[in-house]
Amino acid sequence: MDISEYDFLAKLAAQICDSKISLITTLDQKEPKAIANYGISPSQLSGLSTFTFQILEHKKDIVVFENYPIEQKSNQNTVIKTEFPITFFAGIPLMCEDGLIFGSVSVIDDKPKTLSPKQKELLKEIAHRTTKIIKEKSNSDVLQTNELILFGHSEDGKPLSIFGTKQAIGEIKKMEKNLRISEDAFRENFDNSAIGMALLDGNGRWLKVNKRVCDIIGYTELELMQLTFQDITHPEDLNVDLTYLEELVTEKRKFYQMEKRYFHKNGNLVYAILAVSMVKNEEGEVLYFISQIIDITEWKLVERELKIALSKNQAILDSSTLVSIISTDTEGIITEFNHGAEWMLGYSSEELIGKHSPKLFHIESEIENKAKLLNEEYNSKIEGFDILIYNAKIGKPNALEWTYKRKDGSTFPVLLSVTPVRQNEKISGYLGVAVDISELKKAEAEIQSLLDITNEQNHRLKNFTNIVSHNLRSHSFGISGMMEILQNSYPSYFQNEMMQLLFGATENLKRTIEDLTAVIKVNLAQENYESIDIGQVVQKNIESLALQILESELKIEVNLPIQFLVRGIPAYLDSIVLNLITNAIKYKTNGRNSFLKISGSYTNQLIKIQFEDNGQGIDLKKHGDKLFGMYKTFHENKEARGVGLFISKNQIETMGGKIEVESTVGVGTKFTVFLPYEQN
Repeated sequence: MDISEYDFLAKLAAQICDSKISLITTLDQKEPKAIANYGISPSQLSGLSTFTFQILEHKKDIVVFENYPIEQKSNQNTVIKTEFPITFFAGIPLMCEDGLIFGSVSVIDDKPKTLSPKQKELLKEIAHRTTKIIKEKSNSDVLQTNELILFGHSEDGKPLSIFGTKQAIGEIKKMEKNLRISEDAFRENFDNSAIGMALLDGNGRWLKVNKRVCDIIGYTELELMQLTFQDITHPEDLNVDLTYLEELVTEKRKFYQMEKRYFHKNGNLVYAILAVSMVKNEEGEVLYFISQIIDITEWKLVERELKIALSKNQAILDSSTLVSIISTDTEGIITEFNHGAEWMLGYSSEELIGKHSPKLFHIESEIENKAKLLNEEYNSKIEGFDILIYNAKIGKPNALEWTYKRKDGSTFPVLLSVTPVRQNEKISGYLGVAVDISELKKAEAEIQSLLDITNEQNHRLKNFTNIVSHNLRSHSFGISGMMEILQNSYPSYFQNEMMQLLFGATENLKRTIEDLTAVIKVNLAQENYESIDIGQVVQKNIESLALQILESELKIEVNLPIQFLVRGIPAYLDSIVLNLITNAIKYKTNGRNSFLKISGSYTNQLIKIQFEDNGQGIDLKKHGDKLFGMYKTFHENKEARGVGLFISKNQIETMGGKIEVESTVGVGTKFTVFLPYEQN
């Protein structure tokens, strides 16, 4: 009988009694010697063997301590101390025919237990089976010298027949030693294997498992001993597993390997690669199955995520009918050709994948021109497929306009972006994404046409401005000058009412032409933009208006940030500030202390400049929609012409800003100017 059957019986005893450890011993020169154990560390083995022998030395039947420390103290017996804290103990002595003890079978736990009659009966059967095996082995060691005690083959494969007790015993001991070495090596490899390893009986019950199996499935070794592999196998995989197992038993196959799913103790699925082989005895009966289990759950999850990502990518490729997406290998052979490319170019993916390069649908002259530019830029000869992908290859952004040629020969413009595809930091191919820009080009042409028309109209408007500012102005000034000479020479003529009206009309014409010239110049301004400090512009205008400010007794307060910069046209800003300050002077309220507060702050992408006075105010309900109109006045001031605010608003909007107003009659007015923010 193979020595491993003792291990099997020891483990079976522990399972039957639901105990952590079990022990089978024999007496060697009156000293207990363990021949099999389960759950016992090497340091505990000697002490537990001695303890068992001391308890059972003079017993004839099963001995059970449900709570050993308490029972011994109550009987005033000494409690034997061991490294393992014994609480429960059940042991059966193994007896010779003469009534002497030669060994024992025992189970031990650190928790109190009660054995059922059925458990005690099964434990006795294990002891009986152990006794029988030991006696059979003992009888085989004392055969007669003239009896054939070994027949088989030597290590070199030659037939071997040995007679004679001395020689036979020597050969048997040698074989037993080799077998023990082999078993120890197997046990070491089994227990410490990086993969899960298990022994199962013919019914699928777990006989022995290593730690890795417990880690994979989540059950302890003791918990697994109460289950079969069928209990924790996914139902969809069970039939395949059982079919392979049946073929193994009937020797239709020597082993099998499959991917299967187990249920983890926590309910999760565990994916594994299972490899199973079988061991039979000499009679052809199954002793046990050897299972090797590799956990591939993480691989499966990664595989699933990869499949999802690939599916999404494929969905994007398939759904992108308005964008051509073409991938190639490093040699330029097309590897992917999406529906958008098929729709744009008129080729099917089957026609091109693995057979052609994107050069097929490029215009040869464009490729030649591009090659010349690249050769000049990099002082190197670039040719073939590299012309299309060279910038992408060297890591330079690469989005260029090309002309694609369809299968039917027609052409259309595209904007093509080429990106390298990397694998392990090495370029494995290229991805070209192209968009049909035919409509864009058409719109671009229309815009250019509109720009040309606008430029022509601006040119004509400039000519008109020149006529207004030069010719009409010259004529109006000439008429005005002649009227002044006539008035000085013949003052009596101007006593006539008609002559007075004519003189007034001449002055009005001159002013109108001056105002019209100023407005047109604002709209056609092409002056350069500069970074301007608003504080300096305000200070300059306060100084230039010092006399008027003094005469009007207007108090001006300035509260502007240091380096309050805008991006604008200097002449416009000067005009705007001048106009808003002079308005505060013109429309101040007599009889009270007049003031003008000039302040500024930052807001979003604009700066805010406020001019707040306590002057006459404006009725915005009545005049708000006409406030910035030309020739619109709202007070009886003789100097008011209704041009200043109109021009200021045009100048502000020309520089990308806006102006707002808040006003109450008799309280005052606040103008707020917003202009583009210039960072310091």
